[in-house]
Amino acid sequence: MEEKKQGTILTKIMLIVITGSVMGAVFVGVLFYLALLRHGVDPSTALKYSVASAVFMEFTWLIGPILGIKVMIERMILSKIRYMTELMNKVSMGEIDASPQIEGNDEIAELADAFERMRLSIKALYRRVG
Repeated sequence: MEEKKQGTILTKIMLIVITGSVMGAVFVGVLFYLALLRHGVDPSTALKYSVASAVFMEFTWLIGPILGIKVMIERMILSKIRYMTELMNKVSMGEIDASPQIEGNDEIAELADAFERMRLSIKALYRRVG
């Protein structure tokens, strides 16, 4: 079986989150720059302060909340997807008694329920045929 690259979903999600945080930092930096100009601060000084505040804000976001988001995505979503993938591989190799143990009311739980229905149908078909 061909080995597949792991972590691509998390990489894409983190790229979206980091891009959003950079855009937010730039937006706040621009607003800070305009506010400083409005209050009579020299444009070069206002630019230095606004760039410094945007960079500080971005590093603060990268260290705290973005890493927290990564951990939450890993634990709440990707671990369930990996579990379902392993289970599907087992069933595809003939382990027809492997049943999903995912509870909840999200899309992954719906996937597990649909998989369980399919597994039971295949098991019933095996009984009829064999």
